[in-house]
Amino acid sequence: MKREIAKNEYYEAYVDQEINRMYWVMKGKWEKMTDIPDYVRHNREVADLLKPGFTAVIDIRTFEIPAPNVLQVITESVQMMEKAGMGRQAQVINKKDMEIIRKSRDVMKEADMDLKMMQFGSSEEAIEWLNR
Repeated sequence: MKREIAKNEYYEAYVDQEINRMYWVMKGKWEKMTDIPDYVRHNREVADLLKPGFTAVIDIRTFEIPAPNVLQVITESVQMMEKAGMGRQAQVINKKDMEIIRKSRDVMKEADMDLKMMQFGSSEEAIEWLNR
């Protein structure tokens, strides 16, 4: 069962400990650190609740490219999640971007690359892939 960790105008974070999965919804444009003062703390809380190998659904359909200083914090948070043992990640993106994603996915498959992160046009598709 999903448990809410955070919910505000910029992001939502949930965990489901039964299936060892995190869910993030990132929204809008993050202009300054004061927009997301608890973001790092919420990431730590999520990581502490899950076991190594946890999977992730990350919905970025309404997320805009953030300011550079904020992007650095996001990068550091992703690195922290990697160290905590994050496994496969499924990103949910705008359907209009899916054609180019499908093309790059085909290239990755052709090259026999391990697909640890995939992009999907819906949460249902993302969850289905993670559940395989």
